[in-house]
Amino acid sequence: MFSPRAPFTAIFLCLCAFLFALPTHAETQITPTFKPVLVYFLANSERDNSFIEAATKGAQRAKTELGVEYTEHRIPRDHNMYDALKTQAEAGYSPVIAIGHQNVLPIQNLAEQFPHTRFVVIDGLVPPIYPNVQSITFRDHEGAFLIGYIAAFSSKTHHIGFVGGMNVPLIRNFAFGYEQGAKYADPQIRVDIDYIGITPKAWGQPERAYELASKQFDSGADIVFSAAGGSTIGALKAAQVNDRFAIGVDTNQNALYPGHVLTSLVKRVDIAVFNTLKSCSEDTWQPGIQMLGIKEGALDYAVDEHNRELIGAELVEKVSVVKERIINGLINVDSYTVR
Repeated sequence: MFSPRAPFTAIFLCLCAFLFALPTHAETQITPTFKPVLVYFLANSERDNSFIEAATKGAQRAKTELGVEYTEHRIPRDHNMYDALKTQAEAGYSPVIAIGHQNVLPIQNLAEQFPHTRFVVIDGLVPPIYPNVQSITFRDHEGAFLIGYIAAFSSKTHHIGFVGGMNVPLIRNFAFGYEQGAKYADPQIRVDIDYIGITPKAWGQPERAYELASKQFDSGADIVFSAAGGSTIGALKAAQVNDRFAIGVDTNQNALYPGHVLTSLVKRVDIAVFNTLKSCSEDTWQPGIQMLGIKEGALDYAVDEHNRELIGAELVEKVSVVKERIINGLINVDSYTVR
């Protein structure tokens, strides 16, 4: 029997089926924007031959190998980090890749304001409470331990030095690991420690690094390790002028002053940037904290034609053993930041 309500029932059932077929809010996924930008502070010069250059090499590799297009934004001297990062987020960039620990607080303040923007801090630690923030940090104390061991083993005066950039826990961690490694090789060694300054300008003052390294050489140190970003080149120059040895940082700087750069602590910031761009482009990016050290191949010392004779086969073998012991947990390198 025909019922006048049948058409309405059919319409109602069709409508219900349509509504149930729609994705729920939980199922709906918003495809994040992929418009990457590297944001960094670089004082005085276009290149620092160190930390920033390593980061940009990682981005260039992503462009070459993956076809990733990216933008670089250099923060001018004395400009506000927060404002610079906010401007990039407002312009629709994502991920905003902030190079350096000084970006931690600004990004913490921006994360909730721009929930659909992915933020990445390279070499800084943001608490893992934001779903759109990733921190990539390094166990710098491990790499510095190797450098301290090399310096102490090579020292003829049993007296070495350290020139840090900005006096912050990140750089104190370098000094702390360096001193541990030196005393592992020579318990009686003297280690002088100086810092360039307390503001980001410390990364771009090679003349001040030159002065501090020269002071340490004058006091009897024969090897100085400088972890000071773009300022480090001043310490390398001081080694040449004083006919002593210096140790570079971040990139392989052995060729800058051949015969006077004992080795370099290579920090693979390029890997961190490349992996960030790769994961974002493939939408496999995850928030939280990544820790990179010797085991991950992110920290090592450089041996090449410029320093192979300075280092020598015996020391290379000894450092290889130390590396294995660190990786296997037989040597525990303490971190300044978690004491």
